[in-house]
Amino acid sequence: MTRASQVVPERLRRPLRSPSFRRLALGKGISYLGDWLMVAVLVGWVYESTASIAQVATLMAIRLLPPIVGGSVAASLVDRLPRRRVLVWSELACAAAVAGALAGVVVGSRPIVFAFVGLCGLVGMVSTVAGNALIPMVVEAEELPAANAIHSVGQEAAMALGAVVGGITLAAGGATAGLAANLASYAIAVLFFVRISVVDERAEPKVARTRGGFASGLRYVLSRSTLAVVVGSFALLTLATGLVNATLPSFTSGLGLGASGYGFALAALAAGMIVGEALTGAAASRVDARWLAPGLGAMGCLFVAFAWSGSALAALALLAAFGVANGFAEVVMTTSIHQHAEGEYHGRVFGVGSTIWRTTMLGAVVAAPVVHAVASPSQAITIAAIVLFVGSLTVATTLRRRTAVPAHAAV
Repeated sequence: MTRASQVVPERLRRPLRSPSFRRLALGKGISYLGDWLMVAVLVGWVYESTASIAQVATLMAIRLLPPIVGGSVAASLVDRLPRRRVLVWSELACAAAVAGALAGVVVGSRPIVFAFVGLCGLVGMVSTVAGNALIPMVVEAEELPAANAIHSVGQEAAMALGAVVGGITLAAGGATAGLAANLASYAIAVLFFVRISVVDERAEPKVARTRGGFASGLRYVLSRSTLAVVVGSFALLTLATGLVNATLPSFTSGLGLGASGYGFALAALAAGMIVGEALTGAAASRVDARWLAPGLGAMGCLFVAFAWSGSALAALALLAAFGVANGFAEVVMTTSIHQHAEGEYHGRVFGVGSTIWRTTMLGAVVAAPVVHAVASPSQAITIAAIVLFVGSLTVATTLRRRTAVPAHAAV
């Protein structure tokens, strides 16, 4: 085995030597898998019981809207209370919400199901932000790129596996079995989370004394140019991907992929993201926020090529390549926030970012019908590419080399 082949996997193995990080990453992966299983099951259940695309769209909107509010709630809670405790209690609250949705399925009430799914989405965002804020507290600073890559890969793998398992579960046992499986995933995740211990036990009391919520986090982000550019440029990425996501069914049908084209496209994207996240974590010993400029630029170029590919095979290959670049950008974004924000502000920064990113993605989905009324699918995707070029130019022209805040500043 060559020296290079030894170095790459070793870098990814380092964060996994921390028992607490293993518990955090595995617990979040299992929790995400349960969430995606629930989504797949409920989409099938709603369509089977109503044969209505509008009802399915309502369910998806309910999945998108509450997490926007959840980001604001997380910004108020995660830095004010012990993060491990917030993580555990938010997972338990998600389990309670899913239990309510299960009761709605049993009695055949869609309004009850929709209400509890929305509540789960809101509380789930608190859990997501708490998990992101905990990462620097369970690994060393130089392990952050690899740790964030492993954490992100777990999310993408959970999405892909959860959708498949959800379809099988719905066919074999119905929606009740799927929601029961999601409840089990939360229980397993909580068992992992309660055994997490931070690097410095003094960190949690210090975090617990931190005051301020969403407004405080927004002021903090705006007062630091690197954080403002990272959060803002990633908002342009979610805006672009939201527009393309809404365009994919029409675009892939035009390539001859039919009704299955959207699923094929998502699978190619997810596979590419897993590769990009894993390669970034394995290869990068450090991360520079300025790397977002070439990442966004590359994604813009790939969207242009994707928009005008004209071939189903070429389009899927280009979308997978886009996923690689997107996975790279995800790791750079998360690690940059860890490096440039003081530890006691991590919860607020991720809460503010999550709210902004969800809002821009939802805005793109809402605007998609207007765009499609005046532009073809290829032109709409090209517009998304232009948005990415704007983000790349913004990063390249505004960020300068600067010293990052130590990742463990809070401890």
